[in-house]
Amino acid sequence: VSTFRISSHPAHRPAPPPPSYPAVMSSVAIEEHSPVALRECQCPGFLGAFPKLFEGSAQTAGKVCAPGLSAQGSPAEDLQAQFEVLPEACEAGWLGADSDVSVVINGGPTGRRALWIFADTFITKYDSSNQSRVLEGHQMPNNTLGLIACTDEGCTGRAQFFWQRDEAGAIRSFFEPLAENKADGELFWPVAGIASRCGNSVLLLATRVKGFMNVVGTSVIVLKDVADIDDPRQWQYTTYDVGSADLTWFSSVFFADSRGEGDMVYIFGHGKGADGSLPSQNSDTVLARASLQHLLEHDWAKTEYWTTPGVWSAQPEGLKALGLPSWETTCNWSEALGRWYSFNIPAFTTDIFLHTAEDITGEWIKTKVFSVPYPFAQSPWISYAAKAHPELARSDRRRDSPGLADGDCELVFSFISNAWVDSSVETSGNILFAPGGMEFHQRGYWPRFVRVAARMSAETSSRARCIA
Repeated sequence: VSTFRISSHPAHRPAPPPPSYPAVMSSVAIEEHSPVALRECQCPGFLGAFPKLFEGSAQTAGKVCAPGLSAQGSPAEDLQAQFEVLPEACEAGWLGADSDVSVVINGGPTGRRALWIFADTFITKYDSSNQSRVLEGHQMPNNTLGLIACTDEGCTGRAQFFWQRDEAGAIRSFFEPLAENKADGELFWPVAGIASRCGNSVLLLATRVKGFMNVVGTSVIVLKDVADIDDPRQWQYTTYDVGSADLTWFSSVFFADSRGEGDMVYIFGHGKGADGSLPSQNSDTVLARASLQHLLEHDWAKTEYWTTPGVWSAQPEGLKALGLPSWETTCNWSEALGRWYSFNIPAFTTDIFLHTAEDITGEWIKTKVFSVPYPFAQSPWISYAAKAHPELARSDRRRDSPGLADGDCELVFSFISNAWVDSSVETSGNILFAPGGMEFHQRGYWPRFVRVAARMSAETSSRARCIA
């Protein structure tokens, strides 16, 4: 770990690569185009290029090609424009973040809005003369928020970003641990969330971190009455801890009832690796379920766990692996596809996969839908946090919708590209603050949006049209 660092900050997500990472990455052929046409399912061969990263990991198990599913991803330039909100001259503002999870809540001028939750965030000035972030005086709170107005036509408003300030006016994280934990060096990275069906409450799952990428557990963040208060800086929140450093539960939370009814939610977590190592993106994904109302009331005790040989239990013992890779992710039900779906970028690779299953407990199968574009597909860049945003999918499913054929179902996800720097080598500066670093084609640490046109074959599913 000591030989690598995030070039912007001791940030997070994938565990540090092996010492041979730069050489391995340089041997991979880089395609300098973004869209990947995959009308016919393509079986990727990335495991052969990175055998040691995945050796012994059940996260790579399962079928590689999804029969009957076709999917094609392409950059969503219109969605990028929604997030192109740069600070005014000489003012510090939001200039990039990761995690990038979204939920839909009520409130605001239109009565409905998308709430975005970010982890480590750049707050700094923007130098338009050389298209760069200003390194001098930059700050990095561990989490911030964004809001996008939604109407019946979708969530098409421009992003507005929020962070907190202390009594002295200094920028601070939006969500913070209890005072004694903060004094001990602990911080929150909120990476998953869900809104109540009425849109008035939000539950977030946060990675508890202490020191350099040292995950010490999971915290639940509860926000209530968010629909009644337009300015999120006035929201009140409470927190409580669940799980442990050996069993984390921050990876994803989503409703269990695909019909849009019920209070039950599923939660993705991770236990220790087969070798006894602490949870990581290479650990098996495990499953829990609970009442959202109970979780909002700080009641984790009634949570149940999916266990071997395939039964729900009140005790988190003998947890049964799902065969779905995750670390921080989203999982959603697609009525059109008749399947659960989740996006994933295997650690230190450049292919993005759509994972689908008819049942949440599997069998999960995957289809490649996109390749990380140049220059982010080569060292020193890594990409992660591929997360779906159903509220951004276009409501118009007509044949003339760009990128959509009649019968296609549209899925939308974002991902993050960040820069790793070998700290044993002298560098001339920070790549995320370099001149030209905010030109979009080479802008790192910024959400990149992809639209996926997907469909099941007539032989596989009788549901041929998307249902908004």
